[in-house]
Amino acid sequence: MQELVGRITALDPVASESLRVISYFDALVEGHASAEALLRGASVLSGCASGFVAGDTVVRVDASGIRTAQPDVTAADRWPSHVVGEDWRAWIEREGAAHANDEMVLERLSIGLGICLERTHPVAIARRNLEILIDSAEPAENRAIAADRLRLGADIARIAAAPALEPVAAGTRGIIVTTSVGRVRAVLVTGDSAVLPHRLGIGIPVIPTGLARSWQTALLALRMSGPAEPVVDAGELGSLLLLAEAADANATPQPDVIAIEQLVQVDARSLEQLDLIARAESIRAAALASGVHHSTMQARVVDYGDRLGFDLRSSHGRVRLDLALRLYRLATTRFS
Repeated sequence: MQELVGRITALDPVASESLRVISYFDALVEGHASAEALLRGASVLSGCASGFVAGDTVVRVDASGIRTAQPDVTAADRWPSHVVGEDWRAWIEREGAAHANDEMVLERLSIGLGICLERTHPVAIARRNLEILIDSAEPAENRAIAADRLRLGADIARIAAAPALEPVAAGTRGIIVTTSVGRVRAVLVTGDSAVLPHRLGIGIPVIPTGLARSWQTALLALRMSGPAEPVVDAGELGSLLLLAEAADANATPQPDVIAIEQLVQVDARSLEQLDLIARAESIRAAALASGVHHSTMQARVVDYGDRLGFDLRSSHGRVRLDLALRLYRLATTRFS
């Protein structure tokens, strides 16, 4: 590295300083430096104060490398900052125009802090244990150890699934999981968990070592949620859960789902109307909720039924429609 720096210095002094920054932080990481030591390094290299916030933990050192007694938790919002891991941030307090290597210092500081915090921070340790608990490939003894570390005991618990980009209540214990349908947040739900008032799939209740199963059902429930039903509890689906699992495992498209997909491609508003028809107690109730005349809704129901291939006016037809809509969302829902 030193030979490379020497060669590049003659060609590009700025690039050589960037390599020195990388080498400096690599040495700190290899030496298992603490978060405070990494911040002191950033302050020395940048000549200004630096800090990081990780959950309830806030650490700041001034330009001389001295730790501040009462750091400002909002500092990351006011200065150039960089994400550390999933939702933590590091910053440097540069006054005026940025220096050439500020971004490099921030990047290497963030990488170093991420490695350090994953090894030492209680939140990161809890996340790793939750990852073990929801992984069905993990041996039973590993899941039992993870449950014990999370102090779950023998109490019944659940996993809730939410879109990764949606905020969750403060204090929740969760991780971001990359799934076949995108990035999803897995949240541990116990008796004292905070309320989660967002779009949600709630897994079946299990003992802690069975949370992998709860996670699987929570993800299925989330995929079947939508504007008309933003929260779906897998424990309340009954036999619909078995049907959803069977459909999800079957590569052959279900005919009713294909029919709904074709209808939505022609008329995007039809999905909202079909949801309304499936959930209303009667056609008259659907008309009232939609703000149209009863005869208009009656004609709409007949038209949709003709296009889907079954009668939506009967109780059997509405049950079939409700199931088809759930399976349609299961097949088409994706998350960023």
